[in-house]
Amino acid sequence: MSPADLPFSSPESLAAQPEQSSGAAHALREALKAAAGGREPLHVKLRHAIVTLIAAEKWSAGDKLPAERDLAEQLGISLGTIQKALSALALDGVLVRRHGHGTFVAGTTAQDSGILHFRFVGDDGRSIAPVYAEAIDREVVSGNGPWRDFLPGCRSAIRITRRINVANQFDCISDFFVDADRFAAILSLPFADLHRTIIRKFIAKEFNTPTLRVEQQVSCGGFSPRTTDLLRLQRAKAVGLRLEVRAWTHGDEALFFQEIFIPPGARALLLPTQSFKSA
Repeated sequence: MSPADLPFSSPESLAAQPEQSSGAAHALREALKAAAGGREPLHVKLRHAIVTLIAAEKWSAGDKLPAERDLAEQLGISLGTIQKALSALALDGVLVRRHGHGTFVAGTTAQDSGILHFRFVGDDGRSIAPVYAEAIDREVVSGNGPWRDFLPGCRSAIRITRRINVANQFDCISDFFVDADRFAAILSLPFADLHRTIIRKFIAKEFNTPTLRVEQQVSCGGFSPRTTDLLRLQRAKAVGLRLEVRAWTHGDEALFFQEIFIPPGARALLLPTQSFKSA
């Protein structure tokens, strides 16, 4: 989130934007090297290496792993071995595999403190249901919209769209808007990193611009054709909750605007009773 002279980007979909190598993939390769020489089959060593990285928080609850073919290429092992290891970890409850979306680290109550907006009540009525984030689009947008009304003087905004799966039961859509001139460095982040990067924390760390106040506003109504298609809903049933999030930083300066679209569902959504504050 920085410079201002980057050209407008076109929409990036997962189909068009391949997964890129990450520090976690490199760490996985190193973990496999460390296990070389043992008698266990390679798929067992890979399972142990993945569990080690999760324990070391290289991957956290809800994170999306690189695509199977990318892992096979990065690690130099067969696709079948990758699939065997991931399938075994899914059976063990360590990973969650979503057909057509990828493989995610299973959500746990450890997610609770990191989830600000997608706080749906868990099955026990007390915990927070696990969520799995998948970045599906990043582009620079201009024109009119609620984001422009909130971000004064913002000529254009970076819009990051994510699909948020809740407890492997239903999807929500999140559109996050931030000033494209001020925070253009977001455009340089590898697209694959957007699955797990919390943009407000990235802004706070890289620009010393923390989120100091957040307000949320909920309304109910029909979804736009774009949101309807992203949620894979029938046009006639494209109705649900729209959650607007407005955030401020030092000097009560507007920082980011977010729209969250939630389809009808049985899970209750918890909303904070006080403004969110971060150091």
